[in-house]
Amino acid sequence: MPLTMLSSGRDARIIACNTEGPTKKFLEALGIIPGVTISVISRIKGNLIVSVKGTRLALNKGIANKLLVQCA
Repeated sequence: MPLTMLSSGRDARIIACNTEGPTKKFLEALGIIPGVTISVISRIKGNLIVSVKGTRLALNKGIANKLLVQCA
């Protein structure tokens, strides 16, 4: 399921990142890669605040929709 459908406070594992080019490299640099655990902390106007490896990051809805996750 896309990351945008994950309930706040639940952990999930990233299974795919359906982005390309600079966006994919940017996400990889942030540690958002398949196999990593991610959780949604909060939502602000459709955008997400997530936790990855103990770091909080903001993701816009468009990018979050391209990240496929599986509940842990």
